[in-house]
Amino acid sequence: MLKTTKSFLSDVVDVIPKPLMGTITMRAFGLVKIPLLFACSPRVLELSNDVCRVEIPFRKVVKNHLGSMYFGTLAIGADTCVGMLAMEHIRWSQREISLIFKDFKAEFLKRAQGPTIFICEQGPEIEELIQSVIASGERQHRTIMARAEVHGETVATFELTLSLKMIK
Repeated sequence: MLKTTKSFLSDVVDVIPKPLMGTITMRAFGLVKIPLLFACSPRVLELSNDVCRVEIPFRKVVKNHLGSMYFGTLAIGADTCVGMLAMEHIRWSQREISLIFKDFKAEFLKRAQGPTIFICEQGPEIEELIQSVIASGERQHRTIMARAEVHGETVATFELTLSLKMIK
């Protein structure tokens, strides 16, 4: 018996490691919707219920005039690690939920002069927010923390207010 295309693709996706699938998805989304994200070449290192870790390589296109990572690139990394974790929880909820960031705060502690890893460890809080959106049917907000590390040392911290709403 022949498998349907959807069934076949589902089987293929199931054997691809989650970080690789996350990287492919993020880069495709960047290529189609946000070319600047694509230009930064982010790579998902870890994606689970609790945490998302994304690396942006240290290349010429992401550097500022002082040779460190441009603050816009740091913002993209923070947006990406929080957004990927939220999108994964939204996918698991099997609901149509729109995601946007309401605000963004950053504290730059040191220059990022190397491949930078962006980490968000608030998966359970994001899951609670999604359940609240589903229960109320109303837009809900929550501040989510992320950080950037170079060689294991924190170089920046971020607060992003995640704003979610059910799509009617």
